[in-house]
Amino acid sequence: MKLQKFKERNNKQKSIIIFTIACILLVTSVFLYKTFSSFQVIENEDLINGDVSDPGDIYFAFYKENKIQKEMPRKSEGYILDEKNSYCGVTGEKETDIKVSLTEDEIIHVSGVTTSRTKCNLYFIKGAYILGKGVPTVTEGNGLYEVTHDGVSGTIKDEGFKQTEYRYAGNDPDNYITFNNETWRIIGLVNVMTSETEVEQRIKIVKNDSIGQYSWDSSEPSVYEGHGVSDWVNADLNELLNDFYYNSLSDQNCYTERNNHTDSCDFSKNGLKTNAKSMIDEIYWNIAAVPTPQQNVRNFYQAERTTTVNENTQYLYKANIGMVSISDYGYATSGISKEQKEECLNHPIRTWKYSDGFNEDSVVEGLEECVSYDWMYHNDNFWTITSHSTWVVYPIYMGIERTGYGWARAPYNVYPSVYLKKDVQISSGTGNRNDSYKVKYAIS
Repeated sequence: MKLQKFKERNNKQKSIIIFTIACILLVTSVFLYKTFSSFQVIENEDLINGDVSDPGDIYFAFYKENKIQKEMPRKSEGYILDEKNSYCGVTGEKETDIKVSLTEDEIIHVSGVTTSRTKCNLYFIKGAYILGKGVPTVTEGNGLYEVTHDGVSGTIKDEGFKQTEYRYAGNDPDNYITFNNETWRIIGLVNVMTSETEVEQRIKIVKNDSIGQYSWDSSEPSVYEGHGVSDWVNADLNELLNDFYYNSLSDQNCYTERNNHTDSCDFSKNGLKTNAKSMIDEIYWNIAAVPTPQQNVRNFYQAERTTTVNENTQYLYKANIGMVSISDYGYATSGISKEQKEECLNHPIRTWKYSDGFNEDSVVEGLEECVSYDWMYHNDNFWTITSHSTWVVYPIYMGIERTGYGWARAPYNVYPSVYLKKDVQISSGTGNRNDSYKVKYAIS
């Protein structure tokens, strides 16, 4: 056998090989990290904080505004699950038999899983939960708007006050709800006094049709010459809503005209039914008196939440039923564009141009669509719960021709409004006028 001289391995070559392998491993690791790091893996379990119909490994990818995230976007950040575009499937391919949803308390529900290692792509968009249903927000047109209240000061209680509310706006948004076996409309998720010291958020709704034309009040103190007084605590209309209407009473004396005229009213058929009453939250209504209607929407919102009173009234009143406030009406406009909406909110409501060309006040050019794109506008005069801070005979009404303040004795249309309890939820429907939301009372 021929002997060969032993040659020591080239250390340089060895280093190159090791470095190359290390680079390959590094690139592979980075690729795998990018691929899987944003997926939450639950192995051999149904699902943590959720329900899965069949066991298997579930992988979640979370996207916020189409950008992948390492954690699930939260309701507190103003995000909801986009159920329309979210999907699950083996290796990420969409399978129509697998359904995924997210509850208001942020529990993921996946059903229809039959194969392990299923991947769910969950897309999150800006929105809010309305009666347990995630509703996306819009920035123009019909829909649910995010409303921010900056600089609200002097309120009754700041604790619990949220600067962000959600309100429906536009000429005909999908905010129809069947309540009391009738058509009502959802105003939005708004701040409300649940006690004299605490603010929470509740869903506020209003009846779509008037229950009749009634006087706000008929009191006859001599100084006011029988025109009534805008003191909601003792107002005739408060009694009508929270007694006659709430309890479905018949054969009651209701004030329907000036000069102390009454008619017998019957709410035995169109009053509130037992099921509807069980869903109503008795809360403290803001009934603070506001300055002249020559104010913009944001100023009205703040004024309604102060302790301002005229000589006869309180600024809080605990009750089951009330009416819309003047700021509710103002925030219901979308204008013809998002730019015009902003202009509508920044200008006094009395300067909005009405369709008949009423021009007592100085109408601002460019605000022609503030009224026509406000779903709360009715082709009639109707009362709000808001009263005037100076003239105690003048509650504020929304009119065919303008926003104004009228004699409390005047008979205007009445649209009852209520706040719903937290555990009332949507059971079906899309909110469209032809497919209104149906609600159920989820007793815990």
